[in-house]
Amino acid sequence: MPTRWQIEQTAAAAAVPLAAVDAEVEIRLSNPLNSLPLADLCGANTNVVIVCDRAPLDEARLAILRGVLSHLERAGIAPHRVTLLIAAMDDEMPNSAEPLHGVHTALNGLGEYANCIHIAQHDPEDVRELDDMGSFEGVPLTINYRAAEADLLIAIYLMQLGDDACCAGSCATITLGVVGAPARRELRTTRFYDDRIEPSALDLPLFQRVVREGARRAGLMFAVGALVDAKGHPLAVYAGAPINVDDALADAARALQECDVDAPSYDVVLAEPNRSGRAGGSLFDAGLAAIHISLARTPILRRGGSLILPIGRRDDDGASARAFYNALTNAPSPESVIRQLRGRSLQTGEARAYLLAHAMQRHRVIAAGPQCEQLARDIHFLSSSSVREAAELAENFTGKHPRALIVRHALSTTPVFRGKLFTHDAFDAPELVAPRWN
Repeated sequence: MPTRWQIEQTAAAAAVPLAAVDAEVEIRLSNPLNSLPLADLCGANTNVVIVCDRAPLDEARLAILRGVLSHLERAGIAPHRVTLLIAAMDDEMPNSAEPLHGVHTALNGLGEYANCIHIAQHDPEDVRELDDMGSFEGVPLTINYRAAEADLLIAIYLMQLGDDACCAGSCATITLGVVGAPARRELRTTRFYDDRIEPSALDLPLFQRVVREGARRAGLMFAVGALVDAKGHPLAVYAGAPINVDDALADAARALQECDVDAPSYDVVLAEPNRSGRAGGSLFDAGLAAIHISLARTPILRRGGSLILPIGRRDDDGASARAFYNALTNAPSPESVIRQLRGRSLQTGEARAYLLAHAMQRHRVIAAGPQCEQLARDIHFLSSSSVREAAELAENFTGKHPRALIVRHALSTTPVFRGKLFTHDAFDAPELVAPRWN
């Protein structure tokens, strides 16, 4: 970076994984947030459905599931009264007929009780398994009958540090994960992303209001969630009333990823598009980093400022990445991307393209690195072969002496200005108050 710039840096989030996950789960289940303990919510004849946001094949979800099943067993509930319902949160529709061999194998390791529970995979296309819960805000709430008819409905989920807290949580696990295809399509239309572009005047974004209402109508009573880092190591665990658990994990995520900065706005921000513990960063990652910086709740990059994104590796080749590039390269400008996608139901990659197009209307986005120069230009980034060249390009827009901020691990670090704009408040200092104000 040029020595004539005024450069500041953020500190990387210092997140320490939990040393004993099983013990932490047990403590949270025994002392839930705003709820009776799990064993007090059920009896021997209670039919229980546990909705898991993903197949429990990782250690964090298995630790939560092990703790929940242990408490149900203590309550005297027979295993044949317990159903594990795996949600469909991804773009790809699951094949409900496919045997869940991996899940059965994983549950075998949890003991005889876990091995005897029912396991089902939600299929949003199978209308025979859906109960109609009415509609809310134009969203048809048809929910898997197992969840809707359960005596006790429990949600377990993981939230990754850096995830959108509105789209991850126990309520979203129900209303997005075990609903019918029409509800899923409607929840992914652009009106549910527009609250991230211009802050809503209401207390909660539209998506969050809908998912909470859907979970309430389904009868969700208890939730267990964990915040995990990029490697899947749990950082915090909470259990109890669903909304309280979701809010507690969102607060824990903000406390870990928000980093104080010294100015309310910067001319240039250099954001490294990689998570802690993950090397490099692709253009697909860079798009998400640009959204985090540009569309943050309190943006610290001034409008018209330059956002430099160093690219460290070749691009991802997943379905979401392909949808992201197709949406951007098939339009001649960011404005055209917005026009083409507005009003549609979006895949994950298309949603990222939609939000990125709005970010590029506010700031100049410069990709720095020789790996994907032509592709960067195709998706409407300004492109440069190095950070030095990107800095010289940014000077054309900001001048020779900009105030710049370097954000380490931009996918899991959010820069926030919390200071005062003025040292003195005239209303608090009588000697500074003019005798008459116009």
